[in-house]
Order: sequence, then C-alpha cells, then structure tokens
Amino acid sequence: MKAAVFAKETALTLVARVTGLVLALLSSVIIARTLGPDGVGVYTLATLFPLLILTIANLGIGPATVYYVAQDKYSLKEVFGSNIILSAIIGAAASLLGVVLVIFFQGRIFPAVAPSYLALALLLVPANLFSQQYVGRILLGARRIKEFNAVSVLHKLLFLLLVLVTTVALGLGIPGAIWAAILSSGLLSIVLFPWIKRIAGGVRFRPNLAYMRDALRYGVKAHLGNIIGFLNYRIEVFLLGIFLPISAVGFYSVAVALAEKLWFVSESASTVLFPTVSAEKDEHERRTFTPLVSRSILLMTAIGAAALFLVSHWIVVLFYSEEYLPTVQLFRILLPGIVFLSASRILANDIAGRGKPLLNSYVGAPSVVIQVGLNLAWIPTFGATGAAWATTISYGITLGLRLWLYMRLSRNSLAAVILPQSSDLELYRQLAQLAWSRVRRQAGHC
Repeated sequence: MKAAVFAKETALTLVARVTGLVLALLSSVIIARTLGPDGVGVYTLATLFPLLILTIANLGIGPATVYYVAQDKYSLKEVFGSNIILSAIIGAAASLLGVVLVIFFQGRIFPAVAPSYLALALLLVPANLFSQQYVGRILLGARRIKEFNAVSVLHKLLFLLLVLVTTVALGLGIPGAIWAAILSSGLLSIVLFPWIKRIAGGVRFRPNLAYMRDALRYGVKAHLGNIIGFLNYRIEVFLLGIFLPISAVGFYSVAVALAEKLWFVSESASTVLFPTVSAEKDEHERRTFTPLVSRSILLMTAIGAAALFLVSHWIVVLFYSEEYLPTVQLFRILLPGIVFLSASRILANDIAGRGKPLLNSYVGAPSVVIQVGLNLAWIPTFGATGAAWATTISYGITLGLRLWLYMRLSRNSLAAVILPQSSDLELYRQLAQLAWSRVRRQAGHC
C-alpha cells in the first residue's frame, strides 16, 4: 500500500463526498423549510423504516462483494449476475417482511407515522438493495474509485432535483419527499446496470454457487455488525418517535444530518481503506498504514468539529431558519461523538478488510445495549437532549472497545493509532506538494 496512491483515491472520494455533502445539505434544507419540524419528523421515520428492513434482510452481501472482488477470486461477470439474482430474491423477501410489519406492528413501532407513508417508503427496498448494496459495491471492490464516487454524486443530484419537483414545484409535502427518494434510487438503478455491465465485460446470469456460498458466509459475519451499527446510529430516532412529539424527531434529525456531514473525511478514507486492506497481503504495510490514516482522520475531524461548534448557531439560522433553533444544542452535543466514530470506522474497515467482520459485531453489541439503556432512561426526562448525550457516550465507548480490539490484532500502540507523529508532518508536506503539482499541471492544460 502506497500512501500517495491511497491519498489520490481518498482525495477523489473526498471531492465526491464534499460535492455530495453540498447536494445533501441543499436537499435537507428544502425538505426542512417546506415540511416544517413535524413533517421532517414524519419523513425521517418513514424513510428510516425501509433502511431498517434493508439492514435486517440484506445478509451482508455488500461488504462481501467488496471483499471478494478486491481479492479477484471471482470474475466480475459472475459476481454481477449472481448479485442481481440475490438482490431479486432477497429484495422480494425484505419487501414482504416490511408489509407484515406495517400491517401488524405499525402502531407500536411508528405511532406517529401514517401506515400509507410506511407502505409507500417500502418501494425504496428493492431499488436501494440493487443500487447501493449488491451492484454498486462491485465498483468499490474493483477499485473503480472514480466511477464509485460518480454513482454517489449522481444519486444525491437526482434526489435534489426530484425534491425540488415534488415538494417545491408540485407541493406534494411528505409523500412528495418520499417519492423523491424512491425515484432517485430507481433511476440510479437504471443507469447503473449498463454501466456495471460494460465495466464487468458483460453479465453471467447463471448463478455461481461457490461465490454465493462464500459471499453468504462472509456476509453473515458482517451482517450482525451492520445491524448493530445501524441500531447504534439510529435507534434513538425510533425511541424519540415513541416517547416524544414528532417535532422532537424533526429537530433531532436535522441536528444529526448536520453533524454527520463532518463524517465526509472519514467516510472518504474508510471507503478506500476497506478494499485496500482486503487486497493487501503484507501485514507490515497494514500495521503501519492504518494507524497513519486513523490518527490523521481523528485530528482533521476534531479540528472541523471545533470550528462547527463555534458557528453552529449561525449555520442553523442561515440554512434552516430560527424555527429550528432547538437543533443548535443537539448539534453541539453530537459533535464529540462524531469525532469518536470517525476514527472508529477507520479501524472497523481495517478489521473487516482482514476478513474478520464478526469481530466488529462483538465491539458494537455492548455499545448498542448502552445506547438503548441510556435513551430509555434519559429521553422521557431530558427529551432529545438526553438522546444526543446517549449517542455521544455510546460512540465514545465504541471507539474505546474498537481501539482495544485493533491494538490486539495489529500489535500497535495506542499512541500510534490516535496521536499525531512527527513523521506525519513530512508526509503531509509531500502529499500537499503532490496535490499542488497536479493542480498546476491540470491548469497548464487548460
């Protein structure tokens, strides 16, 4: 693993994430201003429902796809065709599960959301499973970073355009925002099929049973970790919808949407790190490279969080209006947790890239238990503020446990993983010079 190659791929991903961040922020602002806090709360819970179904039912095929494509064990044609078959079968089963939950449990799980909204949102299940999980991940495993990032940006752009049409131009309200999410994923799937087919050199619809067996074996190990991770990220939103007025969900979801924008740096690095570690055979390279990424991301995210803390009031008023001022305190409380989890996800991708995704589940399980316990204790008393504190504390515990596990696996010290080293400065200088020389070369071609 070479730092310059990783930096280049991470930089491409970072540019895409920043672009996607801007597009997602614009979409969030439009939805917030057109729907109001109550409408945002309903929309958030309605669209979280299919994500919950997907998390439960996807069987971890997405991470398995990245892992086996990166290892070049199976041809892209075989993986592509097999994943299409799996997405059709599992997508149908997941949608059926969602229908059952709407019919029999809607009043208990989502008392503030109309069943019609939940049923409509279930259309997200097959489209998201195909585009975001089973097929789109082929690009990442094949190290087609530019194309993978283009898909991500295109998805957010489609969503923004459709939100403008459905909520602003047509004034369809909450159903319009849900339709925008459905149509953007559906259109992305239509674009993605011929794109991946060309890259893979075709598609083989005859299922490769050996690949499916390997993918399910790896995926099931990662699957529990995905479920735990989703619950750790979103369980408080469901609990807020049960215990508090729907406006509290709206304020909290805006705070989360803003705070998680700070993850764009760690998401960029971890996206590239997973296939990089999966393909790397030299343990010394892994042992020295991941700590460099971890401590660098931790430092950059901490600096960003400090800056956002200072300007949070101004950001909320500027983008969302004074109606959303309760969001400011929640946003500030969530920032330390975002910093903690930025480093944690880097280490998680290293662990998964070593072929040990189940270990991430062992780390996440205690954090979810603590998250749920703190939310049940604090939400009825402190409201959304209690949920924010529970989230930040849970993320801190997740980082502590994952640090302990990663240090045992890699035999690195704590200081090497989280504290900046004197050698980092020289590397940053070299990478900055490399980036500047590329900019100058491109400017000279214009």
